[in-house]
Amino acid sequence: MVVVALDRLGRSLAGIVGTVETLRERGVMLRSLREGIDYSTAVGRMVAGIFASLAKYERELIHERAAVAREAARARGRHTGRPRALTPDQVGIGRRMREAGESMPTIAAILRVSRTTLYRALGREHDAAQPA
Repeated sequence: MVVVALDRLGRSLAGIVGTVETLRERGVMLRSLREGIDYSTAVGRMVAGIFASLAKYERELIHERAAVAREAARARGRHTGRPRALTPDQVGIGRRMREAGESMPTIAAILRVSRTTLYRALGREHDAAQPA
């Protein structure tokens, strides 16, 4: 297969490397005109290895930046990720129902959440109430 440029094979370096690897596994030899890379040669395979290493490095940088951003948001008091299934008022209702002797499956059904979500929310509230 001949392509004008490697960037035509994917949107990111990781996507390009994945496409090149898939083609190689299927026995398709790739040649890029702009970069002058022929993946059927030893030099071409070496370049593919270098690209794979760069793609891995790029992914790791993205993960590191995302972790730093999540930590910064947490430090500012912002919740990251999926929104909570229960509001603080609903957690309070669930706690009061539990103290009144209602079963967890019943409370979960009334609040329209899973039992696991209910246990997690009540546990989070319990943990926050404990002195450090």
